[in-house]
Amino acid sequence: MNKMLMVSALGLALAGCGGSDSNTSNEGTFSLAFSDAPVDGLNKVCVAFDKITVKHNNGSESAWSTTSFAADQSSPGCIPNGLEIPKDAAGNPLFMVIDLLDYQGENALQVLSDEKLEAGQYSQMRLSVLSTWNDSSGVYTDGTPYSHVEEIATGDKLDIRVPSGELKLDVFDVTANATQAYTLEFDLRKSMVSNAHGYQLKPRGLRLVKNENVATLQGIVAQGSCAAEGDLTQAYAYIYQPRTDDNYGDLGSSTEPYTSAKIDSSTGKYSVGFLPLGRYDVALACDGAADDPVQAGDAINLMNPVVKDQNLTETGLTVDLQY
Repeated sequence: MNKMLMVSALGLALAGCGGSDSNTSNEGTFSLAFSDAPVDGLNKVCVAFDKITVKHNNGSESAWSTTSFAADQSSPGCIPNGLEIPKDAAGNPLFMVIDLLDYQGENALQVLSDEKLEAGQYSQMRLSVLSTWNDSSGVYTDGTPYSHVEEIATGDKLDIRVPSGELKLDVFDVTANATQAYTLEFDLRKSMVSNAHGYQLKPRGLRLVKNENVATLQGIVAQGSCAAEGDLTQAYAYIYQPRTDDNYGDLGSSTEPYTSAKIDSSTGKYSVGFLPLGRYDVALACDGAADDPVQAGDAINLMNPVVKDQNLTETGLTVDLQY
């Protein structure tokens, strides 16, 4: 069963409206997947959501609930042992929950598939996230929040705060009589913030990308490249948009990297998936794990020289780093 909830400020129906030629010619097919770039210090990042809403430039809105999601693909590790996601009177799960850390690099989980949408530009996408910040009832019977992180150091499961209850995302387009696949990329090093109040998920660092316009940048860092640190345990590849100067900043600065990728300390490999096509500068931050994603001015050990002006095309790009 695949239902779309529809709300229209202008009284326009966006899908399933009788199947006439005029309607069909003004529709495109839309799919959406989720992927993630890693974050430090966490075993799990479980995000529970119950609705995805899009707003057309003409003012009309469409929304999908769990009857349209691939809800059977919820991450089992996000659900406490012996419990299950609550269901509505019809037996449908009230939400879908995904451990974003299961879908890193070029891996992604399909959430919506082949949904019909009116062609044109959409000014907004909103992801409705369940959080006890907005609703104190958003917990399983054992007290585990529906949306939560699990810390590596303590094993504690802590609520993810989304103050508005929604993550508002980028503009996107739907072309008539065409299929378009998008991926929502969670760059958790930028979007997941830890402070005295716990963990907060922000729109910063979330990117909605069209799959035909992205590719994977990957490479291998030679063992011994981070001699001062002793190994690659703290190392990250920092991906910058090209610079004519050498002012490569840390996270949170005005010249921060576009994104970053953890180096596998045993193999030296790294991978950045769903990166928009174009040119990039690639650097090795040997102590990147110590880089505060919010506070600018961290004195990170960025190795020289930076590998400059690398061209990411549809076939991908390999940039190996050795110092």
